[in-house]
Amino acid sequence: MLRRGVLSQLAEPMHYRVVLPQLPSTRRAMSAIAVRPLHLLLYQYVDDVEEARKPFRTAHIAAAQASAQRGELFMGGALAKPIDGAVLAFATDEQAEAFAEADPYVQNGIVTSWTVREWSVVVGSLSLPPIPPFVASYEWKRVESGDILPPGLEVQLPLDGGRQRARIPPRWSLRLNVKDQAGFSFTFDQHHDVTRSTNVGELRRALATQASQSKILGDVSAEQISMTIDGCELEDASTVEDLDLFSRASQLKVAVR
Repeated sequence: MLRRGVLSQLAEPMHYRVVLPQLPSTRRAMSAIAVRPLHLLLYQYVDDVEEARKPFRTAHIAAAQASAQRGELFMGGALAKPIDGAVLAFATDEQAEAFAEADPYVQNGIVTSWTVREWSVVVGSLSLPPIPPFVASYEWKRVESGDILPPGLEVQLPLDGGRQRARIPPRWSLRLNVKDQAGFSFTFDQHHDVTRSTNVGELRRALATQASQSKILGDVSAEQISMTIDGCELEDASTVEDLDLFSRASQLKVAVR
């Protein structure tokens, strides 16, 4: 039975910088620190690993190379003198765990135990790829250490100390700026909260009703409401989720024709 453990720091940001007023030299050197967490997969090998690993080494290295090509594994290799384990550095603990669970060394008993530890890197010249942004979804997604969450997400923090999860709320309010034919702008709040399945046709009708009730633009029909993103007119059947409006609301242009 393999022993497995994952230690992490929920509150540790992936990257931060603090700028303070002039301080004495020792304290000033510590006033600006960039922290980049990596996740170390630590293996413990069987005693006769050099012989035992031979039938599985090609498959193990191929798996590691594929992980590196996907941008998950940054570096890895066996410890030496003695060869009693290995260290592999991953971008996230989830990637490290997935690699270990599928590794031929683990599946065939070459690894007697493994664990994942978060490593806060503060100095060094290793060139790492940029941290991918957190991509919001209507499904719960785990928040990795240092992920920068866009505003408006629903965030869940487990009381047992597990990883945070975040998602786009099932209902959220879409605020739009509408321009009339003369180019004047008016802002309307969508009275009916939008959901992932709200479509453009519903938005047009709601905006037409609001515009007419405002008595600013006069009677407006849904057919007069133009909704575009990057200059392309949106189809009535397209949904809020299809268009990723939670993230792209600022790109949505609305006008009365």
